[in-house]
Amino acid sequence: LIVGSGRSSAEANLFLTRALGIGSAPAFDVRTTTSAGFEASDLEGRQVVILNDTPAPSGRAGQALAEFVQGGGGLLVVAGERSAWPTDGPDLLPGTVGSPVDRTGRGGAIGFVDYSHPVFEVFAAPRSGDVTTARFFRYRPVEPGPSAAVLARFDDGNPALSERRVGAGTVLLWASSIDVFWN
Repeated sequence: LIVGSGRSSAEANLFLTRALGIGSAPAFDVRTTTSAGFEASDLEGRQVVILNDTPAPSGRAGQALAEFVQGGGGLLVVAGERSAWPTDGPDLLPGTVGSPVDRTGRGGAIGFVDYSHPVFEVFAAPRSGDVTTARFFRYRPVEPGPSAAVLARFDDGNPALSERRVGAGTVLLWASSIDVFWN
């Protein structure tokens, strides 16, 4: 389930939908909704939720998301321009997220990757791609919490991807966007 901010995130959601749609082993059943339209019933039959540059749900929907993760669901939080985590939101994030940082000029890059983690192991073999060549012009600094694991860092040392186990589920926090504006 991809949860976006609505019309302004249509391009990023389209990219995600198409990128996930080409997978065949396993195939993905991708559904999208907006943060304003997100309801607990949207989680039925889902294994992973992507909050794509959007405020996190609060209230009843936020509690349903927390129960989903604690019960074994996966959550990817993409911390772009429009993302926000309400103070009354569920305690799921692997760290505290700061205000956007600009990397002027050539931008920054990924300086460290934990290739032993399942998220990155596909890139561990020779000629399988190099995630460190991507350029990042904006990101959000993250102060990892005590139960967080940092899976990738930007070249200035700030976490790029952090992970936290919550109950039987996993939360990943990506500290940039996944569009062509920040990277």
